[in-house]
Amino acid sequence: MTFIRFFLFNLLGNVLPILTALVAVPVIARYAGVDRLGALGVVWGLIGYFGFLDFGLSRVVTRRVAIALERNRAEEELTELRGFLWWWATPALVVVTALLLLARPLAARFFPDNSMGTELDSGWIWICLCIPITLLTNWLRGALEGGQRFARVNLLRTVFGAWNYAAPAAAVLVAPTLTAMIAVIALGRLLALLAHAFACWQVVPGILVGPAPRRLTGGRMFFQEGGWMTISNLIAPLMVYSDRFVLAALLPTRAVAWYVTSQDVMLRTLVIPGALAGVLFPKFSEASHRPVADGAAALYQRSIRLIAAMMLPICMLTTVFAYDALSFWLGEPFAFNSHRVVEIISIGIFVASIGQLPFAWMQGLGRSHVTASIHMLELPFYALGLYVAVKQWGIAGAAWAWTLRVSVDCLLLLAMAAREGRRAPIAIAAAGAAVILLAGYLTGPERDWQWRVALAAAMTGVSLLAAWFGLLNREDRHQIGRLRHAT
Repeated sequence: MTFIRFFLFNLLGNVLPILTALVAVPVIARYAGVDRLGALGVVWGLIGYFGFLDFGLSRVVTRRVAIALERNRAEEELTELRGFLWWWATPALVVVTALLLLARPLAARFFPDNSMGTELDSGWIWICLCIPITLLTNWLRGALEGGQRFARVNLLRTVFGAWNYAAPAAAVLVAPTLTAMIAVIALGRLLALLAHAFACWQVVPGILVGPAPRRLTGGRMFFQEGGWMTISNLIAPLMVYSDRFVLAALLPTRAVAWYVTSQDVMLRTLVIPGALAGVLFPKFSEASHRPVADGAAALYQRSIRLIAAMMLPICMLTTVFAYDALSFWLGEPFAFNSHRVVEIISIGIFVASIGQLPFAWMQGLGRSHVTASIHMLELPFYALGLYVAVKQWGIAGAAWAWTLRVSVDCLLLLAMAAREGRRAPIAIAAAGAAVILLAGYLTGPERDWQWRVALAAAMTGVSLLAAWFGLLNREDRHQIGRLRHAT
């Protein structure tokens, strides 16, 4: 039950930021305008994208710390990691920051020719500072997760994840400009770095303090494994966030807000599989240095069923209540233009949730070259498909392109992760996606509210029964029952 407890820690660490976003987004839309909300969504995407582009180091750190603890050689490993941090990673981040600052005139060409463009130009320096700060924070978080310090990690994730939304909402009450909102986001990133450094100093001080050898005995491993992870970290977030940049180039800003806001809310639900994958990644890493038959493979299969059981009812509810929830949250005109995006993205969210487990499995076993190869294969097809879909069908086309891409990604990952026992996860992903698609087809503003309520009750009941009796086995149900009685 330990991994389930850690999973709940990770999950709770992401709940408050989501609730904060639900309150903060309407405030930003009201006081700064829907157009600025759309532009802020692009900024969030840009910072988030570069936050994932950490040269693969955060996962390398997590993996190496977990393996070192398994082998009782934590002191030697931390010395190696410390040397890499001060002599290689930090100078590289300084160079990245300088290049981003120099790229300001180039980036300014893509800014709108109005007051928002001016505000984005003024906030560019804050965006540039956010990126290296976020990358260093990821490094420290990787060390904490490798040591399975999930309580501290998720306390920090809760506080600064909420800051990411609450601070811009507070800023617009004083100065309703993009510059002010970007500046307070940057301040939150700096405070997060300091807080993570303090947490590491308390529990794993060796990651920061002590002799830092410039010559690394395992340097080749850093660059080889981290290099493959960098490719995945470069391409995967690019495919996640590129749709909003394409929309910003081809459609009015208001349409971008309809899409980005809806997609952003749905992407937040990925914290559930992400929380489980984050807990299991160190365990998968430990399994890479001992026979996999000791239970890690069974844990992998079980985790897929657990995530499918959790995400199916959630995605079903968001599909059938998409129009009503958006209407209550942001108004009927917004809901009318964006509810189909939520319905389509819900299909992709369910499938992508399952895909996070084989991704963590392969990277934990040191097979990051496989995940990188899959992403390199997908990128050109997705880029072309996204452009054509947006030109032809607007924001609905972007949603379908995103959903189809994550579906292909999931199927490839499942096929490559395990040769045996892969039919069941693929069947689960396909069946769940089909049911969610059907629910979206049967709902919408063109139907009476009584129909939508009845459909929501029926489909939710079916999905809960399918999750409990179809996806979870008897042992899973027994252990969940024990956990419920224990709390």
